[in-house]
Amino acid sequence: MSDPGGFGPLTADEREVIGPYRIAGRMGAGGMGVVYAGTAPDGGRVAVKVIHPGLAADPDFHARFVREVDMLSRVRGRCTVSVLAADTAAMPPWLATEYVPGPTLNAFVRGDGPLTYERLTDFGVDIAEALTDIHRAGVVHRDLKPGNVILSASGAKVLDFGIARALDESGLTGTGGLIGTPGWISPEQYRGEQADAAADVFAWGALMTYAATGQPPFGTGPPEVLAYRVMSADPDVSGVPAPLRALVRAALAKDRAARPAAHEILARMAAIRAGAADPGGGGKRMTVPLWPVAAAATAVVVAGVVIAVSSSGVLGALVPPNRSSGSADAAEQTSESSGETPSDTPEPSDTPEPSDTPERTPDDTSEPTPTRAEKTPEDSETPTPSRASRRPPIPCATASAVLSYLKRMNQGSLPDDARVTGKRCSGRWVAARIDSPSVGGVKLIATQDTGGFTGGEYGSNVCSVTDQPSLLRSAPATIRGWLCPNGFS
Repeated sequence: MSDPGGFGPLTADEREVIGPYRIAGRMGAGGMGVVYAGTAPDGGRVAVKVIHPGLAADPDFHARFVREVDMLSRVRGRCTVSVLAADTAAMPPWLATEYVPGPTLNAFVRGDGPLTYERLTDFGVDIAEALTDIHRAGVVHRDLKPGNVILSASGAKVLDFGIARALDESGLTGTGGLIGTPGWISPEQYRGEQADAAADVFAWGALMTYAATGQPPFGTGPPEVLAYRVMSADPDVSGVPAPLRALVRAALAKDRAARPAAHEILARMAAIRAGAADPGGGGKRMTVPLWPVAAAATAVVVAGVVIAVSSSGVLGALVPPNRSSGSADAAEQTSESSGETPSDTPEPSDTPEPSDTPERTPDDTSEPTPTRAEKTPEDSETPTPSRASRRPPIPCATASAVLSYLKRMNQGSLPDDARVTGKRCSGRWVAARIDSPSVGGVKLIATQDTGGFTGGEYGSNVCSVTDQPSLLRSAPATIRGWLCPNGFS
């Protein structure tokens, strides 16, 4: 059959007329059915979605389609498609929506690369507006991804509510069913919790990262690898333009309660697009996943510990007060390794920190040190040192100790293939590069004493100006330069 509209041709058993619409060709197919390009009696173009014949007789699928029609009918907005007509009693049932010409975000990025800054800000506003309208209608999309967004001449539009769930309805997927696309769904969905509006906000952050960089925030890989990254690893937002980065990072927070609502994103994006500073980006929102706030507060007050949290919101360490990361060390030592075997060879080029200079004792300041001629016999018999004894050098943490500490900071979880690929120590400071072929790499900055690690932070974007951990800012230049040889950007 001919394809005058540039769409895929129809097969011999496909109808040329569905309801009042004449079908011109296939636009695509999905999990629920086939989408056709059609023409209305007035000449307007429409998209007609028809359930697969094999599923049309299934009561569960039919109920799901009826629910989709109802939800789409409740959503109205500039950045969402409009329902024109439907026949849920037909066999097979069908749904007609406005036709939106243009490539999907996925097709555009693959063909033309990431969006320009101006177009990216427009995109962020459009998707936030669509989610605001969707959530206002009591609907959750639940599968927002690059293939479900069209870049039309009038702006971005959100498509495909085929697996959306109304907030006031129960799902039809059964207990334990995971609906959504790996890498684009939220941590709570992976945990089996019910998706709410915050799950769509998480997807907004992922879409913005992909649109800005051409890469998903958690990379690519098998579903189980993506699940681990989404639940445990920092998103890579280093390529997102600086004015948008804080908002995108907030949307990708592991804790759904820490994510802004869609209408808040819309307001902040509109301000950024207008040239103003992000009204909500004045400070970083710190969250501690899997660590209840009340419990953390109790730990600080009752147990007397300090919770160090990385800029990415990951629990860093519990530091007893008598093991402050600011304690002075008497000597400085460096070691570097390209694998898992540390080297403890000191590097004399490293400059000791000011805090490493031995301090005078109270005896030094209370009275002058007597000269050799002034010393009494008692002085000779029982000499008293005029300076504090220098403590022994702190040995460089081993690779296994680094991995063990990182596992503690990551809530007891660490990929089986994680290994230390590089390490440098300088007195109480430890820097390390950890790589996992299955998950990706992170960098660690930490402090130690003779009893072990006293504090630390880690992440995949520690060399970013906005993501740089506070601990790294106070580290010696040799440690900073080794961990971030290309500087901070």
